[in-house]
Amino acid sequence: MRQLEQQPEAESRNQMNQLTTAASGSTALANPNANFFQSYGDAVSQRSIVGKLLKFSKGDFLCGEDEEEIEEGTQFVANMDELMVGWIRWEDSKPTEQIMGRVAEGYQPPKRNELGDDDKSRWETDDKEQPKDPWQFSNYLIMKSPEGDDLFTFTTSSRGGLNAIGELCKAFGKAMRQRPDEYPVIELGVGSYQHSNKAYGRIKFPIFKIVDWTDKQAFKLALENDAGEGGGDEPEAEKTAPQAASGKGSKAPAAGKTRF
Repeated sequence: MRQLEQQPEAESRNQMNQLTTAASGSTALANPNANFFQSYGDAVSQRSIVGKLLKFSKGDFLCGEDEEEIEEGTQFVANMDELMVGWIRWEDSKPTEQIMGRVAEGYQPPKRNELGDDDKSRWETDDKEQPKDPWQFSNYLIMKSPEGDDLFTFTTSSRGGLNAIGELCKAFGKAMRQRPDEYPVIELGVGSYQHSNKAYGRIKFPIFKIVDWTDKQAFKLALENDAGEGGGDEPEAEKTAPQAASGKGSKAPAAGKTRF
């Protein structure tokens, strides 16, 4: 299993490597319109979880460290420009590395076989003593309450959660050119299906239904205020890792590789 360096010099070296990668292939003279200060700031201060953590677990939407239940029908504004996709590496139920980027910037995550950690004999095991892949394909979607500035990040690695975001993306993609300055207002819902193995019963999954649209500016102001305050919940590992999403991996803009 890959060992993370602990010495201060090593951590500094890793961070500088990330910053160098983010700015590679360009210079101020070659591209006078590039905002290198913005690029540097994004690389240094990249946060995956903004505001409170929102997740779907065993049929319920749960929020924050206390796992407060959020009722079906609750509405949120979904910031589609900040949808992050990619891989998170877990060890002892804590994230140790992430390779993620924004869908809005054309990011294509790498394939699972490009990440390493292929020796299953060195993987941790789940509660059934089965090897558990340390890498989980994940999505992060930042949301906001429609009337206030409260921010949430919906995180998922489950097949049902990934499908819910996928369906939302398809609906948004059909309307985004007609609504370039708006984000969708979504309503939380829950669906279910009978698992092929009857022992598992009915499997519940989240649904994000677009019910309205709202101007992007209010969300941008809320994010600016939150950035000034800092903080945000810590991500959590989901018990069951999903199958890797299909599609070819490639180098693309806005890729963020971070070691914690």
